[in-house]
Amino acid sequence: MKRNKIGKTDIVATHFSFGGIKLHRNMPDKAENIVAKALDLGLNYIDTARCYGDSEALIGSVMKTRRNECYLSSKSIRRSKSETAEDINTGLKKLNTDMIDIYFCHDISRERDFEKIISESGSLAAIKEAQKSGKIRYPAISTHRKEMAIRAIKSGEFDVIMLPINLFDQEFITDVIPVAREHGIGIVGMKPLAGGAFKHPQLALRYSLAQNIDAQLVGISSIAELEEDFKIANTFQPLSEEEIKNIKEEAKELGKDFCRQCGYCLPCTVKIEIPRVFLLERYARRFWLEDLAKEQYAKLEVKGDQCTECGKCEERCPYELPIIEKMASAHKLLAN
Repeated sequence: MKRNKIGKTDIVATHFSFGGIKLHRNMPDKAENIVAKALDLGLNYIDTARCYGDSEALIGSVMKTRRNECYLSSKSIRRSKSETAEDINTGLKKLNTDMIDIYFCHDISRERDFEKIISESGSLAAIKEAQKSGKIRYPAISTHRKEMAIRAIKSGEFDVIMLPINLFDQEFITDVIPVAREHGIGIVGMKPLAGGAFKHPQLALRYSLAQNIDAQLVGISSIAELEEDFKIANTFQPLSEEEIKNIKEEAKELGKDFCRQCGYCLPCTVKIEIPRVFLLERYARRFWLEDLAKEQYAKLEVKGDQCTECGKCEERCPYELPIIEKMASAHKLLAN
């Protein structure tokens, strides 16, 4: 497996690395077994976040005996110094470690969020204090916006940046990666499969792995999925011209106005499972599974027509999707 040095850090990570966003306690393959299998295969970088439910704790149960086999990163989606310090300390306990290698100010996609985290009372101050005390090694930032990524890189405050790396978010590949390279910032990719939007995820993963980044995180939900993705990365082959043509046509068909299944829109004030609704809509519209999608939608406790249009989900969405409008459209299709 190819390994890369992450920017100017001393971390040399497997190019294909483990994303913990999908881990939860009720998985068909026990979450701890998936993490252990990743280490068995030689993956040496595991990422999680305080906002990923039980992910830190599930990874931490494996770290009790295998912490020296990998680098760890985690994230805080909170913005203040006190809240982020709390997230760091909780994360250390959950992960069963006294040090996290990379810690991200997470989902900094709006100007007001960036201003908050770099202020004296912001998240970065907590991360730097933790760095001085040996709890954190490298401060980092993740974003879904090109302009914010470039500003963060040029600020000189971060050692690593996490970016969406896929065919839909070309601006990061064309405009941000060169700036990061110029400044020596480590580049970690996220969302290679764009939340499962691709009909041919194997091609999407190969496309992301071909980009000029240090590590590509992939959210894993089963051992079979892990083994398949590992094989793709371990025997990496660039896409052929025909494969590139096919995947570009698919990306053009989808556009950018779709749900990436990140779940940052939640919790909904009336408990609509927003990503789930949009996933079922995708099954119906793109994967020729309309009957199954409608059957599963009927089982949801709260349907899309119960949206109160409070707008909180739209405020949280890193892609600024018109969720209220899209929810109405999804309900019309799935409830018909």
